[in-house]
Amino acid sequence: LKDWLRRTRPGSWYRPASATAAGAMALAKPVSRQRCFVASTAVGCLALAAGSLLWAAVPSESFVSGMPSTRRSAPRSSAVALQASGPVPYDTRMKVHPKGYRKSLMKKMPDSRLETEEIMKRITTVLLKNMEEKFREAPMKTKDLMKDIGLRGKQIKTKRFINDALFLLMAQKVVHKVKQNPIRWEIHEEYRKYGVPPVSKEKRDPWRLTHLLNFKRTKVPKYGPVHGLYRPQDREFLKSRDLPLSSIYDPILKVDPYQTGNLDDLNLHPPMPTGPRPPLNKRIPRAPKDEDGNYVQFDWELEQKQ
Repeated sequence: LKDWLRRTRPGSWYRPASATAAGAMALAKPVSRQRCFVASTAVGCLALAAGSLLWAAVPSESFVSGMPSTRRSAPRSSAVALQASGPVPYDTRMKVHPKGYRKSLMKKMPDSRLETEEIMKRITTVLLKNMEEKFREAPMKTKDLMKDIGLRGKQIKTKRFINDALFLLMAQKVVHKVKQNPIRWEIHEEYRKYGVPPVSKEKRDPWRLTHLLNFKRTKVPKYGPVHGLYRPQDREFLKSRDLPLSSIYDPILKVDPYQTGNLDDLNLHPPMPTGPRPPLNKRIPRAPKDEDGNYVQFDWELEQKQ
């Protein structure tokens, strides 16, 4: 390449650009990759700085100058408007539990020695207190019930003690199992049909009115499941043993449209009854009374006393 450059005419003002560039590349030292990276980074930084300076030089609206701006920023909402969310429904708020509301800590506490009947009364009290779903998260889990009713030590390590009480209440239609996995509980509709007994709202003495709660069966049956139901033909057997008649299974009788001849029985959404609706005071169920004039909680209690 040097010989080819010497053969060019001396004193000539014209030299090919390609030849000059090729000669410069041949005579220059090889550049390392690190130097190329540093140079490219420097060029990028300079270009970014120049762009920011040009953007800052654009006139903007100022309180001092009052000149119109060609570049307007997006309207910014106030911090108060961003934080406000309006009235929050109570059923969507997270219920705050007391401090130390953990099962691992309660297992280490001294053992509680509550009987099955006392556990049944406390479960009913807690579920009645949570009927409006403001006291705890509803429907309540079994683990939360164990903490709220005061099980400690060995009685809270396993669910053996509380399951007997829950299933006895379930068989008498006092509590209802809403869902499975995890099991959640609430007051049965049959129990609050005519109203519910009062409960104590005092935090220092929450079990003050548990003596008003009475249950027909408070012991686990010797055979069969605790929450098992009886057949309709076992009514006289339950009366002879003084067992609650609410444990009788009510069969759901489905109408056969092919025997009745009425095709409306095939409709899953039967038509609503027409005509004027009765007033509200006649639609509200009235609590029945026994022979002594005392109100009863269930309809079957009237038949039980006969």
